[in-house]
Amino acid sequence: MDHHRPAFQAPRVRIFAKTLQQHSVGICNYARFPIMTARVEAGNVAIGMIRKRARGLIDQGYFKLKIRQSATSEPPLALFPMAR
Repeated sequence: MDHHRPAFQAPRVRIFAKTLQQHSVGICNYARFPIMTARVEAGNVAIGMIRKRARGLIDQGYFKLKIRQSATSEPPLALFPMAR
């Protein structure tokens, strides 16, 4: 028995190490590309709102423009007036 660490910690450390090993690909991907799903979900919500506001518009190019503009910090155009 190892006298440097209590016996109750060894199983917990092994479980933690196994968990890290099982999730190593995801952990490394997050370190390399720190994008959380919250940003993606926010984008999906924004697109849904734009789609609701743009009902009846036929021009897909304009719809795509509005989606791109929603991802920037520029002020919105006339189709989407700012709430006061």
